Amino acid sequence: MLSRYRFTRFSIRHIPVLFILFAGAFCATSQLLLAQAFKETNATGDTPAQVTKRPQDSLIVGVNLDAVSILVTARNTKGDYISSLKANDFQVLEDGDEQPISFFKQDTVPVNVVFLVDASYSVNDVLANIVDAAVTFAGHLRKDDKYAAVIFAHKPIKVLDWTTDLASMQNILKNIKTFGKTALYDSMEFVIENMFEKVQGKKAIIVLSDGVDNSSTKSLARVMKLAAEREVTVYPIIHSFPQSQHFREIAKNNRIKLKNVSKYFLAYIDAQNEFLDLVSRNGGRIIFSAGYADLKNIYDVLVEELKNQYSLSYVPQQQKRTEKDFKEVTVKLRNRPGEVFVRLGYIQEQ
Repeated sequence: MLSRYRFTRFSIRHIPVLFILFAGAFCATSQLLLAQAFKETNATGDTPAQVTKRPQDSLIVGVNLDAVSILVTARNTKGDYISSLKANDFQVLEDGDEQPISFFKQDTVPVNVVFLVDASYSVNDVLANIVDAAVTFAGHLRKDDKYAAVIFAHKPIKVLDWTTDLASMQNILKNIKTFGKTALYDSMEFVIENMFEKVQGKKAIIVLSDGVDNSSTKSLARVMKLAAEREVTVYPIIHSFPQSQHFREIAKNNRIKLKNVSKYFLAYIDAQNEFLDLVSRNGGRIIFSAGYADLKNIYDVLVEELKNQYSLSYVPQQQKRTEKDFKEVTVKLRNRPGEVFVRLGYIQEQ
């Protein structure tokens, strides 16, 4: 947890950052669009670009240390994980100034995955598909990985503690019934707070839901900040309608076209954009699915992404440092095609 770190000189600030590289060709041909459908919007009505610029919404907790450590995942133009990269394949920028990389390592780590399964009334028609997706995903994890399961509606319920027994998971999940409204954000907080204390290695939540939150007391921004502090990566796999991508783009770029739509629908679309922004800045990504029947090509991709990462560190160049508290950190690949869509930073304590 980032806020626990209060080291002296030469310590390391651990900022969990993953970035995913993928080309437009991959996105254009793939039916797995990066998308989401979440009810709550941010209180200010800001666009995701504006949210990104506000230091108080940063997923990074500032600590008073000398070095910055970054966890990175890289993807090529086909959407596959890039292995065997070297330090000089990466470019790290702080507030636009390039920073020399002082430490570099590629790791393959055990993964601890909590499957957060929506069992609210709104998913009644696709619950069987959600359960099948969770079990299939668990079956693609490796032998040193562990998983647990939490179902939720208006409250979360832990139904399976950490295990490698796929049959047990299948038997438990296939018997769940829908109940109650949807408190997705509160349930995410429950998982982050309570499920990872006993495990070592990388921590992730796979959310399987229609994404409509209608009863949480916590905000999405608060929950995603907590996820960053606890170094938990969130991967929502969302059942939604294809046109939502179109409306999200309009809401970001030409809102006047939505002046006649319901305020509830507009809040719904704004919340989708906020969730997409916050999840990606946390290092995860959102998979759009039509009924969970089109995911057969994504399981191994996500497992590889979860298990593999690069660790980079740099010591900020003092002569180039600006006076502002919020330091924007950008990571790029040198001389390789693709796009880096995660940009993070940290708050410098005085």
